[in-house]
Amino acid sequence: MVAPGEVTGATTVVLPTLTLLSGNGTSNGCTLGGQTLFKQDVKRATAKVKRKQHVFTHGLHHLHHLSCDSPVHFMMYSDAAGAFISLHSDNTASLYNADGQKMTSIPHLPFMGLTATQITGWLVGWGPGSVLTLLDSELHLLDAAPDALDIRVCQAAEHPTELVTAGVGNVCVWSVMLMRCKVKIQEGLQHSTFTLMALAPPRSDRPHRAFVVCGRVVTVVDLNAGKVLEQKRDLCSRDITAMVFCSQQDCLIIATEDLSIRIWGPDWELRVAFVGHHGVVNSLFYCPPLSMLFSASVDFTFRCWNIEEGDVVECIHTEQKHPPLCIGGNRKGDTFFSFSKQGVDFWTIRALYTLHCELRGDEGAPLRQILVSPFPAPYPKRVLCLSGESNITLVAAETGTVLTYFKAKQRILCADYCLQKEILLALTETGTVLQANTLTNPITLMQEWEGRGQGPWRPRDNMTEHDAKNLPIPGQACCLVLYSCLAETQAALEEWRSLQESRGCIHRKKAALDDAKNKFLIILGQIGGCVSVVKMHDGKVLYRTAAHHGQRVTAVQVHPENGYLLSTGEDMHVVVWRVSPYVQECLSQQLSLHCDQPLAYLAALGPQLALAFQERNSGTYNLMHFNTDNHSSHTTKDGHLDPFTGLCVCPDLDIFVSSSLDGTVCVWNEESQLLATLQLNAVPECLTYGGFGGELFLGIRGGLYRMNCAEFLPHSYQQMLLYTYSAEPVPDFPILENTEKRIKNVSPDTDEEEDDTWRQKENEGLVISNKDVAALLEGSVKCKKGKPPSTKATKKEAFDRYMRMIYRLPPRIEIDFEEAFDPNKLPIYPKPCDDKPRNLPEIKEEVVPEPKLNIPVIVEKKTVQAEKPPAKIFKRKTLMKVKPRPVVIPKKPVIVEQDEEPPEIIPPVEPPKPRSPTPTPPPRFSRTPTPLPQREPSPEMLSFLIQFAEAAWFKELYPDKKCIPSSLSPEDFSLQLLGCLDTCSAACKMELLAALHALHSQGLLQNTDKLYQGLTDLLTKFVGPHMSPVEQDVLVEMLNLLMHLKPASCDLGKKLLALMTFKKLGLRETVLHMLTTLGVNEAEQWLWPELESWDSEWQDSSDIWKNLHDRADRWLELWISKYKEHDRYLYLRSTEKWKPPSFGMVEVLNYFCSVRKDEYRKAQRVVPSNRKNTVVLPLYDCSQPILRLGETYTMARVSRPTGSTLPPLRNRPSLTRFPNFISLPFSRVTLFPFRVYSDEDWVRVSTRRYFFLHQSYVDYYR
Repeated sequence: MVAPGEVTGATTVVLPTLTLLSGNGTSNGCTLGGQTLFKQDVKRATAKVKRKQHVFTHGLHHLHHLSCDSPVHFMMYSDAAGAFISLHSDNTASLYNADGQKMTSIPHLPFMGLTATQITGWLVGWGPGSVLTLLDSELHLLDAAPDALDIRVCQAAEHPTELVTAGVGNVCVWSVMLMRCKVKIQEGLQHSTFTLMALAPPRSDRPHRAFVVCGRVVTVVDLNAGKVLEQKRDLCSRDITAMVFCSQQDCLIIATEDLSIRIWGPDWELRVAFVGHHGVVNSLFYCPPLSMLFSASVDFTFRCWNIEEGDVVECIHTEQKHPPLCIGGNRKGDTFFSFSKQGVDFWTIRALYTLHCELRGDEGAPLRQILVSPFPAPYPKRVLCLSGESNITLVAAETGTVLTYFKAKQRILCADYCLQKEILLALTETGTVLQANTLTNPITLMQEWEGRGQGPWRPRDNMTEHDAKNLPIPGQACCLVLYSCLAETQAALEEWRSLQESRGCIHRKKAALDDAKNKFLIILGQIGGCVSVVKMHDGKVLYRTAAHHGQRVTAVQVHPENGYLLSTGEDMHVVVWRVSPYVQECLSQQLSLHCDQPLAYLAALGPQLALAFQERNSGTYNLMHFNTDNHSSHTTKDGHLDPFTGLCVCPDLDIFVSSSLDGTVCVWNEESQLLATLQLNAVPECLTYGGFGGELFLGIRGGLYRMNCAEFLPHSYQQMLLYTYSAEPVPDFPILENTEKRIKNVSPDTDEEEDDTWRQKENEGLVISNKDVAALLEGSVKCKKGKPPSTKATKKEAFDRYMRMIYRLPPRIEIDFEEAFDPNKLPIYPKPCDDKPRNLPEIKEEVVPEPKLNIPVIVEKKTVQAEKPPAKIFKRKTLMKVKPRPVVIPKKPVIVEQDEEPPEIIPPVEPPKPRSPTPTPPPRFSRTPTPLPQREPSPEMLSFLIQFAEAAWFKELYPDKKCIPSSLSPEDFSLQLLGCLDTCSAACKMELLAALHALHSQGLLQNTDKLYQGLTDLLTKFVGPHMSPVEQDVLVEMLNLLMHLKPASCDLGKKLLALMTFKKLGLRETVLHMLTTLGVNEAEQWLWPELESWDSEWQDSSDIWKNLHDRADRWLELWISKYKEHDRYLYLRSTEKWKPPSFGMVEVLNYFCSVRKDEYRKAQRVVPSNRKNTVVLPLYDCSQPILRLGETYTMARVSRPTGSTLPPLRNRPSLTRFPNFISLPFSRVTLFPFRVYSDEDWVRVSTRRYFFLHQSYVDYYR
């Protein structure tokens, strides 16, 4: 060890002079120049200009600006047109696509504004004055309201076919379908001119309301009853400039001329007031997908507000000459627009980081530590999070699912996680080390070790008596880290897999934690400048040594791949230790770095060290890179302006990443050059490497967030990931939460606690037995007794048994295993015809023994009419061979409704008993083999709905997830989605159809008849001559879903044929591809010419789709009848037993194509009239020779060797020790050149005069 004042082989480097001391303590004259470690850049303006090239901001990001010749006075997004639409002062309109690129212009559109209705493909143009016009998706006039009043604002109502307008002295509710006013409210509003309006959806205790604004007065109108509810005049002291209603938070948001934004609750209580704009707020827009409020002001800024937290999230300067007049966006919340007098601007949300997991614990508590398990697949990647004072959460790194959690009684300083042993280690503020079991939920505390390594120095610590008296007592531990050394990786993996089988079990064998090959050491840093090594299995101190001149150890960091440990202390030293886990003196000092300022964080990448220094008094925050091999260093010139909060390394990209309180994350290369600066809209609390590429985990506002910094690096760094191996993610499922502890706390009786313990052990036994049965059914259980070796004797015996079983022949069989001749030269005989069954002996079927496990079955007999005979007594028959299914223990008896005779039930295999005997219950309780009591329904969401929980349409369908009935089945849910398809927008239709397709592909829909019929009816209503590209995509998606539901349906074939001939839709290629997918061959060559002329016959018809559908119906019925005649003809020519004809649309269309193909071939095969010696070849090639009786065909003759031979083997390498030929003892062979028919066959089929070689077969004779 290193004693104070002694000089050993360890190297000491003093910074910033970087003087290298040799082993004897003298300088070798190697000085690396007069570099200054702490150098603060005073030219902040120059630094900002340099950093602007690399800055990426999280939040609203400007896409591009489009100038306009005429000022814009209104703008909106239309789902029907699939574009943004702007109205200009010269009565023109412009359309922009989703990316903000200008599509087209409309020369004349004289409206004050446009409103998108909830009816697909319809918009409404309104104003100025009493103008209310219905438009289609191409902005063509459809209808106009004859009795409209003055309109200043217009919005779509909650009902899908209604609109609400407001103007001078009126508020009206309109029917979009009829373009008639349903409710007209004028009483009490004669002297008001409404310029702003917001609609509140109806609730159980409140009607559908409208908030209209005139000056600073807000009038509340009941739209259902058609009356004014109240007028609020005291909400503000100045006029209202913008207003919006947030249905998610049930609040009204208004902006006034006093530069404030106020949020009012349902009872007009002021929730929060936002102040920050320096000018009047012109516009407000609430984005439900982002849960954010956007405001535009004349101070040339946009601000993003978080309503829940009541804080500003971001402030964006427009950098334009004119202030923004309005801000808005689409429903998805991915593209936003704003306009001013000089043009239109488009914006998008750039997400630098996303929420990965909401941690359990105190709300708003900061996240203090993040630790990612460093082991690759097949281990799962897990994240350990320490938040608040004492909350530890274990999270799946891939999915963000909370696996388990731990709540300590004391404050936790730091924690670590041993994945191979499933052990959590935590250090409390009193220096106690906690060891806990992570196989349970919540994590179970196993052991507490107090005062480890705190005692005074002793001679066994390799310490002299003088040093032991002078050095301070080590004191309690203040930092902790786990060092893992895996010598036998396969053994460690098998042990971890065995631990996963006991998930949920509280009891752990402590002896299993001791491993002679794989070492797991706990390293503690203590306040007295001591580093102690503790054994993980028993908590005993293995070794301890003095460090950092008796001052507090601030951090310890391990690098097992390189075998060293880093420690920092208040003496401003960084010490590099060599770790030898298999010896007593496991720590040896290798290098010591001295700094002039306190060290905040450090990270290592091989020999490269990154050191983060900060001095808050002087405001210096710098990062330096130091190479331990050549002792070179690089100091950063740019960086953070506030203290560091984290520092880590990404080894796949050779970069360092740091975070700071200034809300930035900086990415550095090995030469201390700043590659990118990521500006967050929140303060990162901590930072760590995610395990692959540039993935990072951050702590923000107490939540775990995920970021991929590689997306913002130069292209050369992104190419490095192409050559980096990325293993497939391993599925990691949460541990079921254990509630046994809560039950015991409620029942203080000792007998009840014993009963709970017995019940817990019994349940654990059932879980183990169920796992064994599932393993047997999956075939993952390996037989310990292997297959016996194969010899000549066993092969001969097996073959003799086979021949006796099949042919009943005497065991006089000659088998030649020698290479007598080449088997590949043997002739290939055609396979014998299987038309006539052979008289083979019956094989007795083995009877499977009945299992012992009985599932209680309750048979409920329905009432039988008097004339029916009584039900027969059920007798068990011979069990059939069926594929076993997974054993499921029913929660309640199975009820079978019986009409005449109950079906035969094969009970499942009895699960094996657990090895350990189940303890007997207390004698005072009587145990009967009744099924377990039915559990109470869980309040959690149904499993098949979890995949749609984050979708916008699902949140609109179920705003409150608690209201979802527990009895909701996938079929009922699919019918609900089907009902929504009739009223939702085209974009929403695509999402709903994708959801229905997902349910069907997952096998959740057992009965799809109603869904298929509903989709068919909806498709008939949906098809029209003027369909937008979005509507055509919806139509194609409907057809795809119908194909998966019932691909052989003739009704689907009619619709496909009608759509293919509907030329205005332009779906010919799509339908032809669908027909090819269904199995229709050469549809474009033979089917399309037949249907091409249909469309021209109905050009003047008012309903082309109906006429085409009827024409397809008649055509398909005609060819179905022809196919039936063809099928009957094939039956008459065949000798097979008659079966009811079963065919679908594909068979009929293939038959039509084959008929057209034969007609074409016959037309090409014309016999010359002047030649009589021409033989016309058949339509199809004949691969077998046809011999007329009395004629010979020399090429069909084949020399037969003596005896009977088998066909040659094509794949000899795959068969070992197989004989070349087998001579079977056939004493008599009879050939039947003609088929033997029954009396009925002779009447039905004419005799054949040809001999077909492949229809002859051998009649075995005994």
